[in-house]
Amino acid sequence: MLKYVFIVMICLVFSKSLIAQSKWQPKGILYTDKNITVEIEYLLSPNSCNNDNNQSYYRYRITKIGKARNYYINWRFDFFNCSNELKTQLNSVLINSNTKLGIIMPPNNAFFAKKMANFSNDIRISKSLPEIGFYKPSSPLSMEPIAIKGSTELNSGESTTLTLEGGNLAQGATWMWYEENCGTKLIGTGPSLTLSPDHTFTIFVRGEGKNITSCTSTKINVNKKSIAAKVIRGRAVICEGEQNITLSVEGGKLSGVAKWVWYANSCDGEKIGEGASINVSPIKTTTYFVRAEDGSDKTACKSFLLSVTNKSIIPNAIIGDVNTLYGNEITLTVSGGYLAANAKWVWYKGSSPNRTMIGTGYSINTGRIYSPDTFSVRAEGDCNNTEFLSKVINIKNAPKSGNINTTNSKNRFFINGGIVFNDVSSATKTNNFNITLGGGGKVGWFAKVKISSKSTDAPFKTNNTSLTAYGVPGYYSYNGNTVSERTAYTAGLFFGNNIVSGYIGGGYGNRKLLWGINKYQYDSIIPLSASYAENINNSFKGAEIEAGIILRYGFINIMGGVSSIQFKYTDFNAGVGFNF
Repeated sequence: MLKYVFIVMICLVFSKSLIAQSKWQPKGILYTDKNITVEIEYLLSPNSCNNDNNQSYYRYRITKIGKARNYYINWRFDFFNCSNELKTQLNSVLINSNTKLGIIMPPNNAFFAKKMANFSNDIRISKSLPEIGFYKPSSPLSMEPIAIKGSTELNSGESTTLTLEGGNLAQGATWMWYEENCGTKLIGTGPSLTLSPDHTFTIFVRGEGKNITSCTSTKINVNKKSIAAKVIRGRAVICEGEQNITLSVEGGKLSGVAKWVWYANSCDGEKIGEGASINVSPIKTTTYFVRAEDGSDKTACKSFLLSVTNKSIIPNAIIGDVNTLYGNEITLTVSGGYLAANAKWVWYKGSSPNRTMIGTGYSINTGRIYSPDTFSVRAEGDCNNTEFLSKVINIKNAPKSGNINTTNSKNRFFINGGIVFNDVSSATKTNNFNITLGGGGKVGWFAKVKISSKSTDAPFKTNNTSLTAYGVPGYYSYNGNTVSERTAYTAGLFFGNNIVSGYIGGGYGNRKLLWGINKYQYDSIIPLSASYAENINNSFKGAEIEAGIILRYGFINIMGGVSSIQFKYTDFNAGVGFNF
């Protein structure tokens, strides 16, 4: 009896061995030439992705061997992994004097594959192993994703972005998203989908192209509850006494019989109304709240601070001398009163209705006073303008009318610095500057110097940018660079009033325009060096005249004008400076 049991066991082991060997599948010739033929075989696991770690394998079978030599057969195969992603595996088999007929079982020949894309690809013969690089796998088949990722538990009105885990698209294929069933209601395409559903449903996705994959699905659960307001819109700052200020809900969503409920001071404080908007008339700064309510179902509260600004109050007095000497300056200062938020004290000179604004702030300098005058101040701002508070300044020791000479009143010395614009289309290109000194009142004098911040050597002079010979070996060409150098010495007079004056003057000026050139050897297109050539037709020197305007106010002055050399070349200049 034991003999029969032993024979049965031997037969079972032998049959299992035969079955295991029969699972190796030949997939044709991997490589062949006059010396060698290498076939490739696979042992593919039907359930390698079922958490049982049943891997797949490959091996080589040498069916012809002749004159062997040392070289590698480098190749790869493509497969779908357990996430249905298309992957590639790079392999190499060494053929040398030890290679024999029969089976070669390479090391590290195991892999996890749900499906094969191809069994051999990109076969190359090399003296060395291939460099590790980027190999893009290819397959005419698409594979479905293994899952849809993203938030699937939503409140009504919320959005979610769904993405795919795994899967592969063949060339020309597209992911297609459907509601309820594949091939029915198409709701989007692409590797991700953003949606804001208002009901619960099941979403499906599949790859469509030359082949259509299986469908992958997930359920989107929508909880139809109210959604809190996103923000409260309305004026954030109002003036004291304003009424019926509208506040309104923006964003959020009401579900069922829910309604927006408004509160003051706290979310569970004084209820002040219902609806998507409300009018309020606060007498002080107040925080308002709103939320959606449906019985015990309440959303989070959204708050809004409404600030109430007090009105400005007229000053109690203007502090400063009532009497001053002829030609003196005095300082006037606000005393008392109140400035609301964003309001300021504004000063005026003269009597109504001919008041002229002269400045802002708690204090003001009157400037030189030559006759009795009225100075006034009031608060001006968003909430209100107060009444004027005025002060009359009287003059003492004024000269008799026959002795008054105001021709050059406010005699001042000034200095001004600025830029000479040789290219008015781009102020950033200038490298020429000017400085001006002057003095006087309604009539005065000035002297100006123009200088360049660059002093560029130009060994050549020409008018032809394509000139190819400058008297030295090689050739030259224009490289597009230009430099404009400007110098001038002028003086003149200005006349007008103590604020706005016109000026005119003359002197000597020079403008030199330089072209950038590259030097080349005759047999090369690579420049050896760069230099400059003076543009003769656009370089000028000689008598220069200029005219412009001077603005003088307080400690600041601004000058702007135009200059011309012999009426052949014209440029502009502008500057800012100080009065002393």
